[in-house]
Amino acid sequence: MQHRIPAPALLTSRPTARTLLGVKVRKALGFPGTHTIQHGDTATHVTVWDIHSLQTVYDRVGGTLTLAPVTRTLSDGTTYNIVETTLTTRLPGVATACVTTDWDPATEVHGYALPVIRDYTTAGARRG
Repeated sequence: MQHRIPAPALLTSRPTARTLLGVKVRKALGFPGTHTIQHGDTATHVTVWDIHSLQTVYDRVGGTLTLAPVTRTLSDGTTYNIVETTLTTRLPGVATACVTTDWDPATEVHGYALPVIRDYTTAGARRG
């Protein structure tokens, strides 16, 4: 008697090249395997919680910082202005990765004291 394997069991859960690249990038950035992937993240673009998390990545791997004023929209249609803060870093043997967070300089003035922001304002935040 021959047993049939149900169709869902035939689907593979093997990781794709994109998934494997994402794991390598997150590991090279110093994130634990449990790092929460945010909406809009890709294998080489990672969103972090706040400017302090971005500073931690900068301390580990260096990179180039860019700041861009953006307008965000909440689900109720309310808009607000924020600074999108992106660290671009080359991870040798892995990829070039971008780490992004939103920063509100008006309410998070402590961010100006962080080396990643100080370096940006004085020398373009190039390190590593």
